[in-house]
Amino acid sequence: MIMKPAEYVVKQFGGVRKTARTIGRSPAAVCKWNKSKADGGLGGTVPKGLQTTILQMAEDLELDITPADLILGREIADEDVD
Repeated sequence: MIMKPAEYVVKQFGGVRKTARTIGRSPAAVCKWNKSKADGGLGGTVPKGLQTTILQMAEDLELDITPADLILGREIADEDVD
């Protein structure tokens, strides 16, 4: 299964609220990443303006997030999906 970039980032940070708190954004803003574009969201993408911050925070917290994950998402085993 391939997780979209936003879905993978939120999973790695431990949820929407933890992601939002860590990067200094509101939970509503982070939720918007995973909403479809038809519903006013970003369709699973991570905003370009936050990618550097996310990578820095991921490094500080020793999370498994790479630049490629922010653009392509990540293939994960089905049993790793909660």
